[in-house]
Amino acid sequence: MKSRVLWPPLPSKRIKVALKASYCRQVVSSHYEALIETAWREECEGEGRLYSSPLFRLHATSLPGACSDFQCRAGLTCRCSEDSVLVEDCKEVELRVGLSNTKESSVTRQLSAVCSDLAYIGYELHKKPGMFLANSIDVHAIFVTKDALIPLVRSLPTASNGSVDKEVNLDRTVSSLSISSKSGSIGGKTSLRAPATLPKWSIPTGQPEPTICSIFSYKDLVPRNSGDVNRELVECVFRSLRDMLGIKTPSSDSAALLAAYYDKKHNNKPELVFILKSRLTSIELADIFKKSTAKNSYELAFIQNVDLKIPFNEHDKLPLCQIVERNMARNYVETGSVSETLKSIIKLTQKFSGIDLASVTF
Repeated sequence: MKSRVLWPPLPSKRIKVALKASYCRQVVSSHYEALIETAWREECEGEGRLYSSPLFRLHATSLPGACSDFQCRAGLTCRCSEDSVLVEDCKEVELRVGLSNTKESSVTRQLSAVCSDLAYIGYELHKKPGMFLANSIDVHAIFVTKDALIPLVRSLPTASNGSVDKEVNLDRTVSSLSISSKSGSIGGKTSLRAPATLPKWSIPTGQPEPTICSIFSYKDLVPRNSGDVNRELVECVFRSLRDMLGIKTPSSDSAALLAAYYDKKHNNKPELVFILKSRLTSIELADIFKKSTAKNSYELAFIQNVDLKIPFNEHDKLPLCQIVERNMARNYVETGSVSETLKSIIKLTQKFSGIDLASVTF
């Protein structure tokens, strides 16, 4: 599946959402559903209870440049000459959205034998390798400060052993009572999902929540709910900024879609990358972060826009900046401490000439 970069980024008001029950993940057979259930129970072993909540699923988009090669679309070795395309002057995009859940997403995002079977069967029966995969939606926020820096966050080390020793799935959910103090809200409805655990440096990340839109099953995927889903996709971006940076950025501020990115290391799982321009400088943002509850869960760093233009090499160190006593300190970190999504976004912005995140207008 080819990632698409939109340039200039597409303002959120020109994003349309289409809801249909046929856009949900389809069930192939009881045999494979049993395998998914077994894998889910093994993954959640020791967590006390199993809880799978609904997630939005990206079935497809109206963006041009889709790959027709099975090996690529099935999450296997990509044979395309290019794994991403630039979509210039896009006027509108339609996101075709259905439902999945945390159980299906957690299992089918892996490059496993079961997922390869599901992709193969989907292609053989329907010419749609993703038909039986969850393809749940994650959103990411590139928040460009007034002085052209981009904030990154990383979860603080765990109290038990002083380090984060494994990546925690974004699809983890907990009861609403345990996270009510951290949650965002829209239209008087409260978020049921805790802020993500990010063991590596990442841009703010989140997931849109069907329950906020009063969508609990495929029966709720009707046209009259499209507007609520559209708003939640954007509100989720602002919620991630509040949870991870501590800023009260109003949802009326401008946000634009920069990329529809497909994570090849997680079975081509879709990621929507938004960009926002801030009126704050990096020092002002750091001051707000230090006074917020976000500092109890995350540490903050920045990457300079100019550093995004340096050719990225997996074996090189990446320059990051931190604010110390209102002064900028620039250090280099191992690329292993940077999330795969951030690496991919850096590569996408470098691939196409003329992309400058600091000077973009939308």
